[in-house]
Parts: sequence; structure tokens; C-alpha cells
Amino acid sequence: MKVTTEKLPKSLIALQIEIDRDQFERSLNQASRRLSQKFPIQGFRPGKAPRFIIERTFGREALIEEATEELINTGYRKAIKQENIEVVGPPNLDKIHSLEPFVFTVHVPVPPTVTLPDYRSIHVPLAVEPITDEMVEAALEQIREKHLTLQELDEPRPAQQGDQVQVRLKTVVEGEEEEEVEEQTEEVTDDSEAKAETEAETDQTDDEEKGDEVESEGSEETLPLEPNRLIPELYEGLIGTGVGEKKTIVAVLPDDHHEESLRGKEITFYVEVLDIKRRIVPVWEELPALESFNGTFEEFRAHVRENLENQERKRAEQEQLNAYIEQLVEQTTFDIPDVMIRDVAHSMLHEQEQQFARYGISLDQVLQYRGVTHDQAVDELIPEAEKQVKVTLALSEVIKQEGITVGEEEIEAEIQTILESYDEKQRPQVESTLRGQLRSSVANVVLDKKLRTRLSAIASGNSTDTSDSSPAAPDAEGATDVTNADEPVSRLSNEA
Repeated sequence: MKVTTEKLPKSLIALQIEIDRDQFERSLNQASRRLSQKFPIQGFRPGKAPRFIIERTFGREALIEEATEELINTGYRKAIKQENIEVVGPPNLDKIHSLEPFVFTVHVPVPPTVTLPDYRSIHVPLAVEPITDEMVEAALEQIREKHLTLQELDEPRPAQQGDQVQVRLKTVVEGEEEEEVEEQTEEVTDDSEAKAETEAETDQTDDEEKGDEVESEGSEETLPLEPNRLIPELYEGLIGTGVGEKKTIVAVLPDDHHEESLRGKEITFYVEVLDIKRRIVPVWEELPALESFNGTFEEFRAHVRENLENQERKRAEQEQLNAYIEQLVEQTTFDIPDVMIRDVAHSMLHEQEQQFARYGISLDQVLQYRGVTHDQAVDELIPEAEKQVKVTLALSEVIKQEGITVGEEEIEAEIQTILESYDEKQRPQVESTLRGQLRSSVANVVLDKKLRTRLSAIASGNSTDTSDSSPAAPDAEGATDVTNADEPVSRLSNEA
């Protein structure tokens, strides 16, 4: 069989296949028997009429047409085996050039090609922000808020600092045209203390509606009466109010307000006080015990600072990694078959289907609500799927070039680390699962960690060149080849 190959864009290969004469005749014979079964010939049992009778009755072209599907399928299977072609998706018939000899062309998707840039020259600084005393105090305040209790008032009284008020709140922002606007009623202090922001729905109203009445459309909100938790005008306006009281409070947001679009704008609050409760928060010295911390309050403060520093470093490292991956993908040359990207988009849609199912909603219901077909929904996910595929391919290629492998000892160590997070009674069952069906997932976790460490070193310009070292072979003693695993790079791509 004669086969001619041509490389096409998007990881396609054009196979021009010419069926040899013997195969062509065998296929015509089989087609003749099928036609004889479909259309019995008088004097012959079904499927028993000679080929020349069938050919004379229906014509040679009809016989070839009946044989066409088999000729193409058989020729295609033999061609990819003969040419040793790895296929990643179904072929697509391009054209039939001639019937005798039978020559046709199919386009076949093959594995993508990835050409990395000089990825070791891509550097991204690690920007770790310092933890200030104000940030520590704000974190301690948040922890204390977790342990607050609310107490009904012994007798009615006006609201005062430290109370918690339940209000019906409606806001109008200067120049706002939308019917509904959501705006946060709390504001960050000048010291950048943590904000416990409360959202309030807002509607545009006519001038005559701006009075002391609070419209029924206003939302019920819970507001802590603390000077650093609310916009100053709102805080001051609520101090001294009683249950059932309605009030209109006007504020001008400062030029450094966290919501840039609202800076310098006038905002009007229409408030009706529904309830007042006393907030009882623990004293600072009680926090260590409440948080099951063995130590003094000052030691607990140091512990909180250390946690904040660790969180900030993790955030900075993730941002560095994301920026590095983004530059890596931008500078990498890809040749990817469309079918691979579409398959990922299809998988993404059905991951969403599983999420909908948790709430008793079917994918068909979601598609019907959105007014799109299944294929249209897949098409919408193509851009994100393409990004995910590119990240996965680029990082997989880095793994190969860096020679990153996972050893059996590393897998065992990771299993032990995971088991430590479980109660002793649960560990035997968990350990059995980790060593069995989830062993490859554990290997991927280890690979993920090693890849992150290597990429962070490369991004910081601190890596040691391994280009002269030979990557560990798949069957190297004590090593597991997981360079084709997509779980770790998938996690990185989702965070990128």
C-alpha cells in the first residue's frame, strides 16, 4: 500500500493512501455480498448472487460506493501502522482523489509539539510584603471577633459603641443610574486594619423619595458599632439611635477609599434600626486559651505574626509562580491539535455538571436556562481549555528537560505525611487506599512539590543548571517516571 505523509498546522498529518489492487478487489467482493443481502436477486438466495451479476445489475460505481467505507477504514488502519503514527483523535476524510486506483486523503491529529524558550533566563522577583504591627493587631481583632457573644439588652436604651445593631439599610450613591447598587458600608482605617465589611444593597431613587423613610426594598444588615469598622458618618449617625428609629445619614467617601469608583462621592444611607444587642468580646489575655494555644498572650501575638508572615510568603511565591508560568507560556511555541483542546473543554463542562448535580440540577437544565446547546457550551470553554492545555504541555516539557522524577522513598515519605493528618483509627484504611488506587496521585503530589521548588528557583535566578545531567530513566532503580502525569501541572495551571 502506498502512503504519502504531509505535516499540517495544528499537529495534523495528511495521509494520502492508495489501496493496492488485491485489497481493492477483496473489498468489492465483500460489498457485492452485502448488496446481494440488501437487494435479493431473482434466482439466488440472499447474499449468494455472483459478483458479476451484482455488478451488472447495480453498476460498478454502486459497488465501489458500497465498498468505500470499508476501503477507507481498512486503508487508514494499515497506514498508521505502516508509518508508525501515534494518533490522538479521530481522523477526518479530506477527499477521495480517484476510484481506480482507489486513492484518498485523511487528516490525522497527532501528539502536539512544544518548543520551550530559554526558560532558565525567565526571572521573576519574589515580592514579599512586610507584616506590620497594624496587620498583627487587625488579625488579633478578627480572632477575638470569632469568640464574641451577643446579649439582649436588659432594658431598651440607645445604641452605643460596642453594640451590634440590626438595621434595614438602603443606600443611594451620587450619580448612580442603575436600579440596584451594592456597596460596602465599612471602610479600611488609615492604619490598614482588617475590615469586617458589610455589604448593603442600594437603589437609585427619585429626589422626592430621599427623606426619613426607609423603603421596604432595603436589605437587613448587621453592623458592629465600632469606629474603625464603619464609615465615620454612618458610625456617628447610628450612635444614640433607638429601636424603630429611622434616619437619613449622608457621607462623602474619602479620596483613599478602597473602592476607587466611589472616591469623593456622596452616599446617602436610609436606615431603620430593628434591633440592638450588646457585643461581649473576650479580653486579650483570654485569646490563647480560646485558641488552644499553650503560652502567654505575647507569645500568641508572636505566633499570629509568624502565621501572617508564612501566609504572605506563600502568597508571594504563588504570584511569582503564576507570573513565571505566564511568561513561559507566552514564549513557548505550540502546535496543538484542535481535538485535544476540545476534549479538555468537554471535560471542563462535565466537571461543571458534577458541581450542578450536588445541588440537584442537571446539565440539561442549565443549558436550557442559558439557551445554548451542549456543543455551544463546549465552544464557550475553548479559550480557557486552550490556556490549560498550553500550561500543562509547557510544564510537562520543563519536567522532561529538567529530568524531574519521583523516587519510591519520596512517595513513602509523602504517604506518612498525609497519614499524620488522620486519627490513628482511620490510618489503616487510609494507608491502604494511598498505597493502592491513589498511589499515582501521591506521586503526582510529590512531583508537584518538586516542580514548584524548581520553578521558584529558576524564577529567582538561583537554580543550578542541570542541562548536562542525564534525566533518570523510567526504569531507574528506586525512581518512578511520572513526567506524563497531568495532575500536578493541572493544579499549577488552575492557579496561574
